[in-house]
Amino acid sequence: MSSIDNLGENEYKDEESNIIGKSEDNEDEEIADKIKDEIKKEDRNIINQKENQDSPESQFSFEITSEELKEKLHKKSGKPIMIFDIGNKERYQKEHIPGSKFAICDQQTMNSLLPKLPKNIDIVLVAENEDYTKQMAQIAREKGGLRTRYLKGGISSWNDEKTENQDPKISAKDLKNAIDKDKVKLGNIFMLDVRSPDEFRQWSIEGSKNIPLDQISSLLYEIPKDKEIVTICPQGNRAGMATFMLQRQGYNVKTLEEGLNGWSSAVEHSSKEYKIANGQKIKVVQVRKIGKGCISYIVSLIDNNTNINDDEAIVIDPVFPIDEYIRIANAEIGNGAKITKVFDTHLHADHVSAARELANKIDAQLYVSSYEDYSQDRYYQKQGQKHFISLKEGDISTGEKIDGKPLEIKVIHTPGHTSGGICLLICGRLLFTGDTLFVDGVGRPDLRDKAEEFASLLYNTLHNKIFNMQNKQDIIVFPGHTDKIIDEEEILSEDLDNIQKKLVILNLDRKDFVRKISSIIMPTPSQYKEIILMNKGDKTITPLQELQELEMGPNRCSISI
Repeated sequence: MSSIDNLGENEYKDEESNIIGKSEDNEDEEIADKIKDEIKKEDRNIINQKENQDSPESQFSFEITSEELKEKLHKKSGKPIMIFDIGNKERYQKEHIPGSKFAICDQQTMNSLLPKLPKNIDIVLVAENEDYTKQMAQIAREKGGLRTRYLKGGISSWNDEKTENQDPKISAKDLKNAIDKDKVKLGNIFMLDVRSPDEFRQWSIEGSKNIPLDQISSLLYEIPKDKEIVTICPQGNRAGMATFMLQRQGYNVKTLEEGLNGWSSAVEHSSKEYKIANGQKIKVVQVRKIGKGCISYIVSLIDNNTNINDDEAIVIDPVFPIDEYIRIANAEIGNGAKITKVFDTHLHADHVSAARELANKIDAQLYVSSYEDYSQDRYYQKQGQKHFISLKEGDISTGEKIDGKPLEIKVIHTPGHTSGGICLLICGRLLFTGDTLFVDGVGRPDLRDKAEEFASLLYNTLHNKIFNMQNKQDIIVFPGHTDKIIDEEEILSEDLDNIQKKLVILNLDRKDFVRKISSIIMPTPSQYKEIILMNKGDKTITPLQELQELEMGPNRCSISI
């Protein structure tokens, strides 16, 4: 050690000893103790800083430069990464970092999306304002435990490729067409659901496989490279990230457009002609929500002389969007087709009825059950809207006429699923059962918290009304729901006789029937209490986009036994 080093060390020791040596009274001793404590505290801080620097968490940098992000994106075999663009939407639509997804950082996003994002993947936030992304990244880390980072310098610092293209998508209708053509069963399409296992168990598209987003990188061997991959999630955000991750690995992959939300609300239709009495024919158009399973109908008489549809029609149990019924009526019945009557079979719990809005828009008469608890004072809110007609057991309504012969609609009160449900028997042969009876099951009785009471009503409805009809061998049932994927060209219906043979629960006596039906525990439709309030008229119907999210989910109105 040099003399200079020795001098410095000795000076320090002398200074310390001098300070301590001067503490001849209590005050001096206190000062000395404080100095010693400060020295020890500083030593501890140095040790803690060193430990923090060596910890894995500190190795994770909060910011990421444009060059670092570019390097990560160009490494196809690199670790997964997610990029959320939370900046200006118009700018994003014109140009953005390839693979980034646009997101709005609001309270709803924080509450709904953050808990579902993977915690083991780098998530980079991008926007015009660096301070904003830094703040949002910090919140996401603290509230969601996510590995969020922000792009240093904002989007203006990105000097690599930008694109206006978003992840390749497939619409719900195109995916449904692929399913109809057996492309999924044949192995040409692999449907990859990237939600959590709990979400997947709640409901999923039949034939899809669940690999959560945060496990994709470790389970790539389970995803076939020789097939077209369709990624699935509720709205398309997580699925879009999965698409980007798989594209980097060389997969042919598309995102389901609007996710399960779009799947649940997409509409398809098919039609068929049926002969009724006196040689007349009726055209039935079945309108189905692909994922939700809701079924509604457009019904019209056919002129025997010209074999052309009459230009008038009725609609049963319509759902949103209402413009679909106008479009389909024009396509199936003829341009200028007029829907004159709209019927609702019951107070729905799984979707918001579009009956009153459709009737109001096209100036049609609305018919509802007099046995349901509609809030009549609030049911009509638009000025000038027609008052609805309440239907009772035995009522006969007549639709349009061909050669002076009316389309006869008989009302049957069929409580069980609800207290006021009705079925509509058209021309003595076509029975539209709403949610009372399905082709392979019956309506669940527990959605009004009166399972045993409603199950007893359902028993009476089935045995003493529906299956007690004199000409039941000639009656065809058209249900209000399905929980299966139906080929687009088919109409879901069944002969009443065949349904009676299939439903073994009909062999039970009332007591056993009630016990069996009321003991079945099933998940309830999403937000069903709020939906009931809207259908009653006690709550304003929300905008269409919010309705789709409110209704998202499978058919949960039936019990298949």
